Amino acid sequence: MPPDPFSSSPRAAPSLQPPRRRLDTIALVWIGGILLAALAYGIGPEHFLTSVLLAFDQVGRYLDDLVHNLTATAFDVMRAAAIGLYGTFVALSVIAIGRGGRGRLGLVVVSVVFFMLVWDAWGDAPAVNTRWLAALALSAVAALAATRRLTQFAPLRR
Repeated sequence: MPPDPFSSSPRAAPSLQPPRRRLDTIALVWIGGILLAALAYGIGPEHFLTSVLLAFDQVGRYLDDLVHNLTATAFDVMRAAAIGLYGTFVALSVIAIGRGGRGRLGLVVVSVVFFMLVWDAWGDAPAVNTRWLAALALSAVAALAATRRLTQFAPLRR
C-alpha cells in the first residue's frame, strides 16, 4: 500500500526546514570560535601560539613522566614476580625431594642460572630488563615443572 502523502508519519514528504543536527553543530563551532577568540585576547594575541605550544609541551612532559613511572612500576612488578616464582620453585623442589622424588639437579641448575641472571642486575640499562625478564621466564617454567612433577607422579618414598 503506498504511503499517504498527507499523513504526518516519518515517511511523509521532506520538510523544508533544515535539519536540527546541522544547526547544532554549526552553533557549537561558532561558540568554540568565540571562546578561542576570548582565550587569545586573555592571553594576548602575540603570545597565544607560544602559550598553546608550551601547554602542549607540558602535557607531553606529564605523559612522559606518567609512562616512565608506569614503566618503573612494571619493572618492579616483574622483579617481584621473578623472585616470588623462584621462591615457589624452591619450596616445591624441597617438597619433591622430601617425598623422595627427583629435583636436586633441577634445584641446583635453576638456582645457579637464576642467580647468574639477577646478580648485579640493577639500574636502568636495557640489558638489566632483559636479564630480569629471562629470570622471570626461567622461574615460571621451573615452578610449573615442579608443580607438574608433584601432581603427576606418586611419591617414591621407600
